[in-house]
Amino acid sequence: MKHAAALLIAFASAGAAADPPPPTPPPQSVVIPSLPDQKNKEGTVKPSGSLATDEAGWVKNAPGTVDPKAGAAAGGAAGTSAAGPAAYPNVPPPGPGPAPTGKAVVDAAYVSVRGVVKAHEKGVSVTIVEASGKERTVPLAPKAEVYEGLKAGDKVVLRVPLKKPGDGKAADRVEKQKPAKAPPKSKFSQAQAPGG
Repeated sequence: MKHAAALLIAFASAGAAADPPPPTPPPQSVVIPSLPDQKNKEGTVKPSGSLATDEAGWVKNAPGTVDPKAGAAAGGAAGTSAAGPAAYPNVPPPGPGPAPTGKAVVDAAYVSVRGVVKAHEKGVSVTIVEASGKERTVPLAPKAEVYEGLKAGDKVVLRVPLKKPGDGKAADRVEKQKPAKAPPKSKFSQAQAPGG
């Protein structure tokens, strides 16, 4: 009986020794970068045991449940949380839309304005309606080149020079828009055509 009591005490103490408390992370040295010409800040961080960790010491995340069907109907747009934008003050709001496409023109010599002629005063100005629906009246330079037969309804391109002697306000050339070229026939479609 003495041996049974001793074994029982030994097993109980071995069981308590098998479940050690989770390890406390050691203090860590950190360097906080500063602006140029300023000294970096150095310090020591002592992690607390306030975060829930697993047996190995890794922090447990509890993301919560996500309902994929909720979407915008639940009041949240894509990329936002139920907590709202105030929960993430350093995250900028989404932009107004996609960026412009095409090559950037650096130090351009002129601007091309395209549209349909609404009115024309010979030697004075041309009023066009752009594709966006905006009506624009552009004065003509004293020696502007205007093609013969300009009339309302024509699709035109006005060239407005930005450098001297132009002022960036008057068009020095008005020309008809050239029709868009049809794309070349695909080699793939030619290869797939019967008898070809």
